[in-house]
Amino acid sequence: MERNSENKITSFVLHILAMAFMLSDHLWATVVTGNADWMTCIGRLAFPIFAFMTVEGFFHTKNLKQYAKRLLVFALLSEIPFNLMMSGSVIYPFHQNVLWCFLLCVGLMSLNEKAKKTGKWWIFGLTAAGTFLLGTLVGMLSFMDYMQYGVWMVLTFY
Repeated sequence: MERNSENKITSFVLHILAMAFMLSDHLWATVVTGNADWMTCIGRLAFPIFAFMTVEGFFHTKNLKQYAKRLLVFALLSEIPFNLMMSGSVIYPFHQNVLWCFLLCVGLMSLNEKAKKTGKWWIFGLTAAGTFLLGTLVGMLSFMDYMQYGVWMVLTFY
């Protein structure tokens, strides 16, 4: 097997695992009754995998604008069902789905990459610090899933 096909297989397996872990968590939160805390423990493994895959997608996409656009479309499409699940209301400003975190992080990584291309370490350093602070603030103030901690995890993988 050539290296590229191994990467595709690994990526596919990671996506399937993350989706299965996420399903476990969501089933526990919505359908399964009784004490099934183990399901949410398994489910908590999904976010780090998706965070890692977001960074991988950022570096391996052929078209970053299309990648960001897809994240935006799915963030918008999933927001109403997410709000209904979280609050029973179509609009719920106090908790946003996790795709907003990934979209924000793609933007932050893009800013860092542009600063890196200048070749000036001080510009990159200031940009990295600025994007970290911006991500922290937006994560906290927007109430996105995992808040600033999700942003920090994606940026750590970056």
